Amino acid sequence: MGLGVLEGAVLLQQPAPKTISSKILAIDTKLPAVPGTVQLNDESSSSDGERAANLKHGTGKDAHIVLSPQPSNDPNDPLNWPWWKKELIIAVLAFGGMLNAGTNGPLLNASYSPIASSLHKSLTDVVLVSGYNLLAAGCSGPFVCALSRKYGKRPVFLASTLFDIIGTAIGEAQLDYKYLLAARIVQGFSTSAFESLLMAVVGDMYYVHQRGLRIAVINFIINSASSLASIICGQVYADLGYYWLFHLFQIFLVLQFVAMFLLCPETTYIRDSQYETDITADEKLTVVVGRNDVETNNSSSNNIPPKKTFVQELAVFTKTYSPDSLVKFLLGPFLTLLNPGGCYAVIAAGLLNSWYVGSSIILSGIFSGPPWNFGAAQVGYLGAGPVIGGMVATIIAAWGSDPVIKWMGRRNHGIYEPEFRLVFMSLAGVTCGVGMFLFGHAMQVGANAVLCAFLQGIMNVGVIIGIFSALSYGLDAFRRQSNEIFIMNMFFKNFMFYGLSNFANNWVAANGPAQIMYVFGGTSVFLSLLALPVYIYGKKMRSWWARHDLFVKLGMETRGPLMHMA
Repeated sequence: MGLGVLEGAVLLQQPAPKTISSKILAIDTKLPAVPGTVQLNDESSSSDGERAANLKHGTGKDAHIVLSPQPSNDPNDPLNWPWWKKELIIAVLAFGGMLNAGTNGPLLNASYSPIASSLHKSLTDVVLVSGYNLLAAGCSGPFVCALSRKYGKRPVFLASTLFDIIGTAIGEAQLDYKYLLAARIVQGFSTSAFESLLMAVVGDMYYVHQRGLRIAVINFIINSASSLASIICGQVYADLGYYWLFHLFQIFLVLQFVAMFLLCPETTYIRDSQYETDITADEKLTVVVGRNDVETNNSSSNNIPPKKTFVQELAVFTKTYSPDSLVKFLLGPFLTLLNPGGCYAVIAAGLLNSWYVGSSIILSGIFSGPPWNFGAAQVGYLGAGPVIGGMVATIIAAWGSDPVIKWMGRRNHGIYEPEFRLVFMSLAGVTCGVGMFLFGHAMQVGANAVLCAFLQGIMNVGVIIGIFSALSYGLDAFRRQSNEIFIMNMFFKNFMFYGLSNFANNWVAANGPAQIMYVFGGTSVFLSLLALPVYIYGKKMRSWWARHDLFVKLGMETRGPLMHMA
């Protein structure tokens, strides 16, 4: 199928060329082709080049890029949709991510202290209602994964926003601790789909070389929009009061729900395995895809289905996408922790995200006291630093990721290795370490609030780049279990969020803000250093996992749609 995906030494039985992979990555000799390694362009060996010529390529400046995965001839294949339709879907779902994941969790961040006074509750008690919000998000994650794999993403997205609408309606009803707690729990069930499935939608519609920009933008929306939400919500609380936090949120939720129903059809698509050019462990594949046509056993030119109409695409349920039981999908994410590479991606991305959320949880309690004595609006303005930092990180990831990957692929004779994504962990480690250490010290000594916001912004640059790097690696390297890896990451980080809501403010009250930030910074630097052995031995780990896949050995392998991640 044109997928000679190991270095020349293995594929052609001759000395390997001196490439990035052969000089730094430990070379595997156990498999003819390691899953995750793909031929990115035509600059590979001559025999591969001949087979690559039979595969579909990009157009224009990307004419030399071999499309991965390969598109079918079906006009309903999301890979074949026009670019404007893809971008519109991403825009609407990203807006949903900004609301249901980016704003939902931190809705009250800037106003914890005044709300605690209004309800005559302790600060920890009020912060804990958002902890239960995040706990609901974590608990619902495996169910979101299972239901989306079996029934598609569209019904799960629609149901998730409905949960947020219902929870927000409860919050609007009365200023009471029990109502607030119920509202936050119900709202929590809306988060998981947009945290775990939104990036998968990018993979449904875009090729490997096109995904970096979209995923970087979505990563910013989900992980940095919380700071923007704090700025807006703090001002809303200060000017309009408690109820309007929920009233305004509800208006945007309803608008997003309507737009999503009308403009976002099902993106899940079962593509013949011959087209999935980045997950095979078998070099000897038949060339089934030509530049202009497709001829397979189940997709001949005589069997191409008609294009769905707009009304047909409005269907909430399209079909059952997998015959496997929901139990397999529910238990699968926990098996990913036994995969060393997958476990690294889950832990690294999850902890980095948790430390950023932890730094936001403690802001209201710290800055509402001396020497700052800030109100809700002023605490919200501190989010400007992380927002700007997130934008910088997004620009680096969006405009730097794909060109770096293409450059490394060219240096590696047209072969892409998922470990290339980990080069960004070095930058993440430096910025996280500097930002977290200095941010903690600045708060401890009562430094200028602008300086504190700036340092939290530096911290967020590292967090966003680190999350992007770790998850992109994990989901490229082990795409057969990419659903489970992403769900496990979401499950892990939301439970961490819940834990931090329980003890972070008490920790700061007892020891000051410096200590907790030093712990955050030290672990972040360690995780970035750990990326080096993962980079070097990652290919061997992928080969080992392909040969000892516990999903297969334990009968947990599932059929159905994959999360086509970057």
